[in-house]
Amino acid sequence: KVYLHQDVFIINRAFLYGLLQLFEEHEHLGMIGMVGAQYVPPTGVWNEGRGIVGKVIGYMNDLFYMASLEQPYHESKTFIPVECIDGLLMATQYDVPWREDLFDGFDFYDVSQSFEFRKAGYTVGVPVQRDAWCIHYHFDVNMTNYEKYRKIFVEHYMSDVNKEE
Repeated sequence: KVYLHQDVFIINRAFLYGLLQLFEEHEHLGMIGMVGAQYVPPTGVWNEGRGIVGKVIGYMNDLFYMASLEQPYHESKTFIPVECIDGLLMATQYDVPWREDLFDGFDFYDVSQSFEFRKAGYTVGVPVQRDAWCIHYHFDVNMTNYEKYRKIFVEHYMSDVNKEE
């Protein structure tokens, strides 16, 4: 299954081929996204974490930009394992229930689902992309409930991490 924001456009003509190849070659790979973090900090804000990886073309304020994030070496050379992915595009090989009891809005459903996949024993990853696979047009960024959902995420997923620090 492929989930994407209404403002995301796939530009890689071989997207489905590449996606199927990744999933066929890596049975343990449960979900991929275009960008993600190898380490989510105790605050739950993934893009403030370490090992931010991936690539996407963005469009905001009448400007196109390439978000090409660090690409550390990984032995598979086809994808990089991460703790979470951004929800701009999420593709799954398996079905894992969404935590709709906790996240009924736009924020943190993606990070939550990443943690649910990992809890179910699957790997979450970001494909190694020579060229970006999609464009993300940022038109309406609504942060109204961001802090509410961040606190819910931290309470349910980061409590063990926060106790250690």
